[in-house]
Amino acid sequence: MEESRDYRRTRQTLGRALRFCFRPRYRGQDHVPVDGPVIIAANHLSHIDPAFIMTATPRPVTYLSKQEHFDGRLRRALFSRMGVIPVNRDAGGSDALAEVEAILRGGGVVGIFPEGTRSRDGKMGRGRTGVARLAAATGAAVVPVAIRETDRVIPVGKRVPRLWRRFFYEFGEPLHFTAKEVTRETLREFTDRVMAAIAALSEDAGDYWYSRRLRTRMAEWQERNGLVRARLRESLDERAQALRARLGR
Repeated sequence: MEESRDYRRTRQTLGRALRFCFRPRYRGQDHVPVDGPVIIAANHLSHIDPAFIMTATPRPVTYLSKQEHFDGRLRRALFSRMGVIPVNRDAGGSDALAEVEAILRGGGVVGIFPEGTRSRDGKMGRGRTGVARLAAATGAAVVPVAIRETDRVIPVGKRVPRLWRRFFYEFGEPLHFTAKEVTRETLREFTDRVMAAIAALSEDAGDYWYSRRLRTRMAEWQERNGLVRARLRESLDERAQALRARLGR
């Protein structure tokens, strides 16, 4: 599925604006396959999560959003340019799901939050099997993505974002549904595998980015500098003792 001109321009403009207002950090976008159907499966902490995934992913990503989010001329225009699909929850959303499956069968990329809703306490919930069903039906690769600390930017219940907050996105290696039969058990097993991959990526992202914070790096530098000084003093003491020993002879 090729990237349209409207999508590319909007993604570039939105990406610059978001990077100016916030401090996103990404790793692993090269894990997204360059072609073929792909499902981006991520944990969900904030309303801004889809926007940052869409602006960071090298291929156009389609997301589902409830129809109420299309209220307002500006939001409706933005969502339309970014290919967001409205979902009528009162009607069950069957038309939107059929459209998602068609996008995947056409070799496109779809973003899904397996938890189904935002986490209200920052903890990752149990994944629903929709991702596994789509992967089994279309052969799509599932790229797990861990999101950290976007809930500090727009906490649940807040509408005004907190600017200049740092948060992290970690893309993992693609997973494939390889079970010979599609059953409730195999769908649940694959879903749990995806969620476990997201959890592992989240821990890895935290370890990596926290280690790169200025305070952490300064503490490491001070520790290394202290060791260097200690070794230097030890070396000088040894040389002084050797010199005194020679003079004493």
